[in-house]
Amino acid sequence: MLLQLNIKNFALIRELCVEFDSGFNILSGETGAGKSILIDTIDYVLGGKFSKDLIRYGESKTFVEAIFSIDNKELTNILKELDIDDEILIISRETTLSGKSIIKINGKSVVLSYLKRVREKLLDIHGQHQNQNLLNKSYHILYLDDYIGEEIYNHLEEYDNLRKEQNLIIEKIKELNGNTDRDKLLDYIKFQIDDIEKANLKINEEEDLKEEFNLLSNAEKISLALSKSYSILDSSMEGISVIEGISKVVNELSSVEKHFEKIKDKREKVEDSLYILEEIAREIRDISSEIYYDEFELEKINSRIYEISLYKKKYGESVEDILNYLKNLKTQYEELVNSEEIIKELTSKKEKIEEEMNAICDKMHSIRIKYSENLEREIKDELNYVGMEKAEIKIQIEKSNIFNSRGTDDVTFLISTNPGEPLKVLEKVVSGGELSRIMLAMKCVFVDKDQIPTLIFDEIDTGISGTIAKRVGEKMYEVSVKHQVLCITHLPQIAALSDCHYFVSKKVENGKTFTEIRTLDKDEKIEEIAKMTSGDEVSDVTLENATEMVAFAELKKQEIVKSIR
Repeated sequence: MLLQLNIKNFALIRELCVEFDSGFNILSGETGAGKSILIDTIDYVLGGKFSKDLIRYGESKTFVEAIFSIDNKELTNILKELDIDDEILIISRETTLSGKSIIKINGKSVVLSYLKRVREKLLDIHGQHQNQNLLNKSYHILYLDDYIGEEIYNHLEEYDNLRKEQNLIIEKIKELNGNTDRDKLLDYIKFQIDDIEKANLKINEEEDLKEEFNLLSNAEKISLALSKSYSILDSSMEGISVIEGISKVVNELSSVEKHFEKIKDKREKVEDSLYILEEIAREIRDISSEIYYDEFELEKINSRIYEISLYKKKYGESVEDILNYLKNLKTQYEELVNSEEIIKELTSKKEKIEEEMNAICDKMHSIRIKYSENLEREIKDELNYVGMEKAEIKIQIEKSNIFNSRGTDDVTFLISTNPGEPLKVLEKVVSGGELSRIMLAMKCVFVDKDQIPTLIFDEIDTGISGTIAKRVGEKMYEVSVKHQVLCITHLPQIAALSDCHYFVSKKVENGKTFTEIRTLDKDEKIEEIAKMTSGDEVSDVTLENATEMVAFAELKKQEIVKSIR
């Protein structure tokens, strides 16, 4: 949910920090004070359209920061793309007069398209021009399927698995059909296969060759070092050898060992060293005899290393890569040689899968038809309650021959708001107030299904009053039991139901206008509701009426909470 807004130089706002609570949040204030500006800041920071008029007059840039708590699995998955797994989400957007924007999520810069994906999972704004999900026809089938629940989702999961398999087959058939120069391609692949096989490459061969090359290249130096080492250890050609010297040490120590017990341990260690050195000397002698310089062999090894390097340039970074490439070439060659037969087999498999998909789509179509009638009745009941008794709602489900992500159904919510008017798509509803009430009615039906945590209603009270206003307020409060709701209103019947009431005002300093916002306590809330009822002149009677209205609202809120929980 939305926890806090930090705003600088946005329209009439110079600098403002607003903290929001869960539940039902009301914003009220005189006309032109800037109530809708707060909604505009939320829309802006979440990727809404930018206009230079949004930057406060005389300033060079605007900045808005919104802080959210996260409790949405789909949003968590989106944020994993940025390696963000925090429970708090901080989104900021800064734009200059030139139109340059810097957007960040938890300090990481993001593009506008990514931000809009995040926005879809954070909140809905419902007003005169903002009912994105409701107006987007592609969402209508999602609303219906969410309403149906497990009965449809079990079939959707099975359908989705089949569709993935179908898409893989379609891509494979396209790949096989797409080779117009089949014979040329076959010749080229066969050439590559023969070329690689001719090289007779082996894994680790290059490393072994390099080691052997290094040995032969330095054969003279190695042989000399081994010979000198052996001479020092075990030859007396240059005087007494190391082994002879150590042997004498062993003999000398042994001669006094019986007279000097402490020397026994030292003698044993020297004697052990003698045996080790004798073994090493023999090994050095044997290795030395194997070392020789062979110019022909060296050239042969060098040529092979060069040959392998040429193959690496053509077919892969390593011998292992080249051999894997060879394996893929052989598979591709076989597929091309037998492409007609393979295409027949794939086509047959595809047809069988599509038969299964169609069977599932038929089941889903029947389920959607059955539940759509119940959903129409429930939405109609909610519309009646919020003063749209004359409205008619119809969920149109048309079956097509084209598979999409949710089957073959095309779902459209149609509505007629006045008697005698034809049913039409929701985007044709001109009145922002009507659209908001339609959305409110649907949110009440989907309250247990909807995963979007925050809903904002602007101008929902347009053209209503009295009992209908009270009912609209009750429905918004009903939604707010499980979602955070922000609502701009001028109706006391709605404001009385608030959990938190914000008052928006403006003041003039040094010839400049500033928007301010503050949270009202209980007494201030009652006084504001009294003003909303009777204007600026507040009498004891209007205060008493406002107090009574808030008291009745609290009882109604308790009743709503009990009925939901």
